[in-house]
Amino acid sequence: MHLGTGHRRGQINIYDDFKEDERFAQLLRTKLRGDDELHLIFNGDIFDLLKVPVRGTFSESIGERLAKIKLHRCLRGHPVFVRAIAKFLENENAVVHFQPGNHDMEFVFPGVQQLFCRALTGEDEHPRVRFHAVDPFWEMDGIQFHHGHQFEALHAMDFTRLLIPRPNREPILNLPWGSLFVLKVVNELVRERPYLDKVHPFWPLFVGGMIVDTRFTTKMIATSVGALIEARFNPNWWKKRPFEKLTKFVRDEIGFFSTLDHHAEKILKASPHLRAVFMGHTHVPVLRGLGKNGVYINTGTWIPMVDLNLGRLGQRLEMHYGFIEWSADGPHASLHRWHGKTPESEEVIA
Repeated sequence: MHLGTGHRRGQINIYDDFKEDERFAQLLRTKLRGDDELHLIFNGDIFDLLKVPVRGTFSESIGERLAKIKLHRCLRGHPVFVRAIAKFLENENAVVHFQPGNHDMEFVFPGVQQLFCRALTGEDEHPRVRFHAVDPFWEMDGIQFHHGHQFEALHAMDFTRLLIPRPNREPILNLPWGSLFVLKVVNELVRERPYLDKVHPFWPLFVGGMIVDTRFTTKMIATSVGALIEARFNPNWWKKRPFEKLTKFVRDEIGFFSTLDHHAEKILKASPHLRAVFMGHTHVPVLRGLGKNGVYINTGTWIPMVDLNLGRLGQRLEMHYGFIEWSADGPHASLHRWHGKTPESEEVIA
């Protein structure tokens, strides 16, 4: 969903792409019927904390205090979203799960979890608000949940060392280079081309940019290469990515815009008890049967994306969500597209 700090009337916020608060609230209201046990699962990148500036800058040193400031601004900017989840939790059969993605890894901090829980329930901890932040994935009744960033070397977190200790100071997030690239490069380039991080696949934009937007594309290449060289000569990089893994790292970077389908297939083959694997991250919705009983589902994104594949050419907003229904013979997973009621009018945000 990539919630940012919200939208103020008459102002453009290029760092917040989510505008579907009311339709999200409508979706939750449709599920609050009957006495069934309900699990609402947020599978990463719900908040885009990498794109929340504090004092006009995007700090690479993210400690718990800074992380709480960023989340507080997002919660304040999306009150309808927060109230919808709080209303959902008023049902005693409702449970909320939160697994962070590469854009909201700040949820590894206990204080950030407490802030989120307090906004929903008024309490720092609640038995029906559950976080899955210290492992790369989690599983429930034959369903496995990955955000998806762990399958890309550029974005993978080191779950053996999520925080970097600092003498006499609070520890900071041990960010992967993909997150540092967003903070240092992408956020600055988006000031000039707000659509830059909402295009899939990226290579046609790059090739076309060399022809019709040469100055900016050249600047983008130079800035990106500079950041990559700086990373390669940083001794901390060699500690995180030993030389023997360098070829895999480069290969993964070249295949940066590939799908996650083959990873899901490997997971299902290795674990026959699984009925489904859910992922996100790529912003591309996928429903694919793999093996005898397994299914891979990617829930896409709730922000507008520009698709440059000829079969789906154009800008679209498709609000998909995964749906799991339990019966006597186990869980059944499916992919749904939510429409909801669109407002009669809305303010145009460029």
